[in-house]
Amino acid sequence: MILIYLITQAVKTNSREIALGRSMRAWLEAMGVTVGGETAKAFREQSMRIAACSMKFFWEAERGGTGFDKGGIVRKGLLFGDSIDTGDQPRLFDDTVVLDEVFYAAAKEHPVPLLEAAVRHLRDRSMSLDIYVWLAYRLHVLERATPITWTAIHAQFGGGFKEARFFRRPFLEALEAATAAYPDAKVEIAEDGSGLILHPSRPPVGKLLGV
Repeated sequence: MILIYLITQAVKTNSREIALGRSMRAWLEAMGVTVGGETAKAFREQSMRIAACSMKFFWEAERGGTGFDKGGIVRKGLLFGDSIDTGDQPRLFDDTVVLDEVFYAAAKEHPVPLLEAAVRHLRDRSMSLDIYVWLAYRLHVLERATPITWTAIHAQFGGGFKEARFFRRPFLEALEAATAAYPDAKVEIAEDGSGLILHPSRPPVGKLLGV
């Protein structure tokens, strides 16, 4: 939820500097998230993980090579203040955060269209929300049916499962919720049981105005 907010605001405002405080609280409340108590603690922990995260972005280069760039998510400013627990202040964080240059460039170049009603509906189902974002990113740019193996799916979504065979049932349950929130998503289970087949689909929203 934090990442969705940060990227959405970056794309909408065309800026690496994202206003937080009242803006973040208002968005979370619109998504049905009440920030306080255990929820505030969880958001603090996640904000620390986001602040510490590092990434590599890969792309196909000319002459058959692969290019990459290193980056993070935020450059500075992503920490909860104690005032979040008191209920006396409407502020969640410091006033702003600044996104990492590489992460911001990737978000601007490849925006993902999400329907806020779907985000609100899936807010308490983390795997379903992850799948929804993945499908929103992939399906609308596909030009043909694309098979995805269970090995690849497990590598991306199955961090809590040691073996893919124990992962399939909960993943398929989460997929059902994600596709219910994204009814235009065309996804089928491969007949040979090797994985999923993704088909070109309309994006969740008509125009790619944000994430």
